[in-house]
Amino acid sequence: MQVHECDVLVVGAGGAGLRAAIEAAQAGAKVIVAAKGTPGACGTTYTAASDWMAFGAAFGHADEADAPHEHWIDILVKGGLVCKPELSRAVAEDAPARFQELEDWGGDFDKTEDGKFVQILSDGARYPRACGRGADTGPIIVSVLMEQCQRVTEKGPGSVEFLPRTMVVDVVTDGGAVVGAWGVDHNDEPVAVAAPAVVLASGGAGQLYTINVFPLGSTGDGYAMALRAGVPLVNFEFVQIGPSIVHPIHFALSGVFWRLDPKITNVNGEEFISRYIPEGVDIAEAIYIKGVSYPFTIRNASKWVDVGVFTEISEGRGTEHNGVLMSLAHRPADVIETEAHVPFEHLMRSNLDLRTEAVEFAPAIQHFNGGAEIDVTAATACAGLFACGESAGGQHGADRPGGNALADCQAFGKRAGESAAAVSATANAGVVAQAAQEGYNELGASCDGESVAAITGRLSWEMWKGASVVRTEETLAAALAAAEQAAEQSQDAAGTRWQRAELRNLALLGQCVALPAGMRNESRGTHYRADCEAVNDTDWQRQIRVSLDGGDVRAEVLEAIVMPDELAGIEKLLEG
Repeated sequence: MQVHECDVLVVGAGGAGLRAAIEAAQAGAKVIVAAKGTPGACGTTYTAASDWMAFGAAFGHADEADAPHEHWIDILVKGGLVCKPELSRAVAEDAPARFQELEDWGGDFDKTEDGKFVQILSDGARYPRACGRGADTGPIIVSVLMEQCQRVTEKGPGSVEFLPRTMVVDVVTDGGAVVGAWGVDHNDEPVAVAAPAVVLASGGAGQLYTINVFPLGSTGDGYAMALRAGVPLVNFEFVQIGPSIVHPIHFALSGVFWRLDPKITNVNGEEFISRYIPEGVDIAEAIYIKGVSYPFTIRNASKWVDVGVFTEISEGRGTEHNGVLMSLAHRPADVIETEAHVPFEHLMRSNLDLRTEAVEFAPAIQHFNGGAEIDVTAATACAGLFACGESAGGQHGADRPGGNALADCQAFGKRAGESAAAVSATANAGVVAQAAQEGYNELGASCDGESVAAITGRLSWEMWKGASVVRTEETLAAALAAAEQAAEQSQDAAGTRWQRAELRNLALLGQCVALPAGMRNESRGTHYRADCEAVNDTDWQRQIRVSLDGGDVRAEVLEAIVMPDELAGIEKLLEG
């Protein structure tokens, strides 16, 4: 067994995890970053792509009226007022400084001739504050953070070491406090890491859904580890879904695609969107609005476009890759090359020519708005355990403004690293190693049940059909039943320990989505109940907390969220 010791263990090498590692090391901590893939080339920050991969930061460069206070309001309003105000405020107030750090460390993002950042209007924002460099924003951020990890290690006082191709399976606690974690390496051998502080930054659970734009390995491990350590999840029913190319690459179809009057057809060549547009709604407007409302939301008419695409695929009129077709080929080539130059050039590198070819797209899971419940220091209810980025919950609500995922991962990544480095306890390597061996043995050797792949495939399709765009009491019950069945089957599923651990997590998290979604009998943000279409602020302007009780998933509705006095009247902004 491999046994490592450090001051801070960071689980995940994406934008949030790397930022946490930098902050902890700068404070003098010896940090180990465990990654399921290759650090610097894994995680959602690195792999996600769209025509404008945005970092939301209220510099006011494009409009002097913008400020962090305005960003804070936008987060709360787009979130349906079910965010924790203090967490949302932290994202808005920290974002400019965190983005400026990335620039100072070598980011070289798009700027105007006078040296100000180029800022564009993104969904859910009242002012243009989305910064970046087109489709390259995510990889640039990861590259910059990796280089900064190296600089910090060379200069001290702390250091950052990487543990690649390692899945952390569970946190180890002793006396109610973290003492480390254990997992398995790429050879399926046990690994133990003794550490008095652990930061969960392993990202979302995209693999819970058949159609998603997450990298392989995104099985929500941080959420599951938090639950088993006694930390609840909040807002986990809110899952962001956006139209994305599903084959042969993943690429978000936002912005310009919808402004170029696309032709959208099913596998039979039928233009179908008009079937789903209610009387009184202009189809051209609904499609155009989709360009500034990328994720599915109930807040405007673009929702009917998503409902139509989802229904065509779920009822069997999609392509073999579970998509429908979008074509811009009827538009002049020079218009595509100029107005859509960022996606055009990016897709050409993958041999997709928008001038002549239709792309296959579908509503794809792209972000989990909920996660492990944290406070403003990124601390959870378990002493020594912290969470940041997509692993954390409460800072986003029922929806979130475009650019907030990257802003959040840097804002709370820094806070998590800072908090973890301040933990003064020590960890007992012997306790962690023993727990690792016991947990490793419990996962068992290769079993003779149904294959992990088959069980996961069935679960992920039921989750996409029942708990994604269109939800009803019936579909959510089916999704919950599928997750519960998968949990039972995971015990003796045929596969490696790594694979069974992933399946165990997905089965648990499927229940954590479907259960609160079934309880929330209203529609809000990304949560569309076709059998309860109205927003019900009186009963549901509140969060649902999900936890484990003796191995069973339980959900409780929390008290209504009260907005700070300085935001009096914010409810008036909820409409539109």
